[in-house]
Amino acid sequence: MAAETVPRRAAGRPREFDANVALDKAVRLFWRHGYEATSMADLVAALGVGAPSLYAAFGNKAQLFAKALERYAATFSVTLYGVIDDPSLTTQATVGKLFDQAARQFSEPGTPGGCFMYSAAAAVSPTSGAIEALLRGKRAEFETRLATRLVQGISRGDLSANIDPIATAKYLNCILQGMSLQARDGAKYADLKSMAQRALASWTRAPRDDT
Repeated sequence: MAAETVPRRAAGRPREFDANVALDKAVRLFWRHGYEATSMADLVAALGVGAPSLYAAFGNKAQLFAKALERYAATFSVTLYGVIDDPSLTTQATVGKLFDQAARQFSEPGTPGGCFMYSAAAAVSPTSGAIEALLRGKRAEFETRLATRLVQGISRGDLSANIDPIATAKYLNCILQGMSLQARDGAKYADLKSMAQRALASWTRAPRDDT
């Protein structure tokens, strides 16, 4: 797919910039500093685009953040959660690979530590309710995908019917969230992998709560 280009003005005449490259820079800026701590001046400086062109291409900061979130979902999240849709893996292998990929991605050199969707949420105040709702919805979307995969595992017979898929998906998501926070604090791949292995050693033994 050809890169989308958006006109901008420089030195008094129209020029073009690659919208995806600009969004990738915005992703990293929001990822590192959060929504509220990132100003439009910061974005203008990081993206190398004049303010009028930035507003024309992406709208206001909230609209740009929404586009950056979708860009993250289409790049980093696809890599992380893509394993969920691999039909060749057992459920336990799927979850194991998901956690290993998370440990690698959250600690990857060259990107801010942790996960954009968790890190950005930690820096959103009550005055930015729409942004918080956007992030919460995206996290819920992936949690639902994981729960659906657990249901499939029960149906296939490679996961115990005693497992509560919704509660277990929430538990696994909490572990991922904790790994993200640890990565923000500087944890390396080996540290995150150790956390994941401890969680994976017990998650299939969690009983269904039907009381």
